[in-house]
Amino acid sequence: MSADVIAKDRAAFVRPRHLPGVELVSVAYRRRTFPTHLHPEYVVGTVEAGAEELSVGGIGHVVAPGDVLRLHPGEPHANRCIGDATLRYRVFYLPAESIAPYLRDGRPLAFASPVARDAQLAALVTATHEMLSADGTGPLEQQSALLALIDALASDGAVAPPAADSAAAIARARDHIDQHFAEGFSLAALAAVAGLSVFHLAHSFRAATGFSPLAYRNQRRVIAARRLLREGGEIADVAAAVGYADQSHLTRQFQRIVGASPGRYAQQ
Repeated sequence: MSADVIAKDRAAFVRPRHLPGVELVSVAYRRRTFPTHLHPEYVVGTVEAGAEELSVGGIGHVVAPGDVLRLHPGEPHANRCIGDATLRYRVFYLPAESIAPYLRDGRPLAFASPVARDAQLAALVTATHEMLSADGTGPLEQQSALLALIDALASDGAVAPPAADSAAAIARARDHIDQHFAEGFSLAALAAVAGLSVFHLAHSFRAATGFSPLAYRNQRRVIAARRLLREGGEIADVAAAVGYADQSHLTRQFQRIVGASPGRYAQQ
């Protein structure tokens, strides 16, 4: 392989702070070939540009933009760049133990084929990868994003029925958010308060309230921000008081929910 080709190859790894064991990689390769190998984790990824051939069980699959590759832990495979364009893709390495809390009744993920031609799923993989690669995201944001991805990857797509005592459990979770919305609690911690699994909490909470726990917390933060702004609070101080990392995070959510920026709202 020439020095010119090697110079164009790059791989960047990210380990989200609030998702122990989960690893993300973004790559750009030219004419790269990987012999048969395996990963101890689930491997989920999508191609953004170029194409590769993925060989699993002696069968070759072309993975192109809009496709999603999905491999089980320990599944032998080989892959190589094909075509002249630089291959760019994003991949998640998801240890089984790391995603177990996000699965229905602990059922492992099962993939019918190593490659899914599913543009909607590919877009979700990309968006989740970008979000988890960004700085400043808290535990509830990261765990909620991973849950959404795991839900989409689940083979049957079914939602478990709510627990018999879900009304009381959701009330506990909702009260906790109402009282602690400015704090950086995790989805797992909220599930513990409710006495439900992460999976059951997320689905039961949405069914009961119409919001995900993350969306509901944002609602509570913006409600509090409106009050503080009406009382004359400075935008940066208000952002910190309601739990946002900085003013821009408040502005983005405030604009989306209220329909005006915090500054414009405070002037009226």
